Amino acid sequence: MRTPYGYTRHESGAIAINQEQAAAVRQIYDLYLQGKSLGGIVDVLKERSIPSPTGKSVWARATVDNILSNGKYVPLIISEDCFWEAQIKKERRTNLDPDNRTRKTARYNSHNVLSGLLICGECGKNYRRITRPSGEVVWRCADKVEKGKRAICSNAVTVSDDEVQEIICEQLGLEIFDEESIRDAVETVEIGNSEIIFVMKSTQSFGIQAM
Repeated sequence: MRTPYGYTRHESGAIAINQEQAAAVRQIYDLYLQGKSLGGIVDVLKERSIPSPTGKSVWARATVDNILSNGKYVPLIISEDCFWEAQIKKERRTNLDPDNRTRKTARYNSHNVLSGLLICGECGKNYRRITRPSGEVVWRCADKVEKGKRAICSNAVTVSDDEVQEIICEQLGLEIFDEESIRDAVETVEIGNSEIIFVMKSTQSFGIQAM
């Protein structure tokens, strides 16, 4: 298996961080989150005399793009917040219509019943469905996902899709996760740092301890 840029594989097979390359990875993420395009990042790397993974003086845009999409840098080289902030920015840029510079409909507007059901108990924003590099589906506060370290919200609770479905079924007494039944019964599920509050359409509400 090829060792990702930013890491070094020892003869024993152990993987360690290559500090010089890791610094370049962090610069790439920082530049991207500051608004630099892939081409702009390539220019900066050349100006700073940072060689590409193949030792060339000029990086390929595809190489920079791959680094910005590689979840293997989390959390050893970059934080999870930094990674997801970059993914959101990439998604927004991808969804920019080149003809009129307006936004296309983002894939985050899911029809999944949980998309409009899960609410952050701290800031009131929706919880967003994201897929980790491992393939695991989790939910996080949209403010944390979009703004990362700059987020105002202090809610750092991340819940897996399976956990959410299990909790909802348990609280509603359902044997299977039935979207129609859940949509008819539940107004919102507010996820906070210490508890999860169910607001029912029958005007009832109750809380359980957060995971």
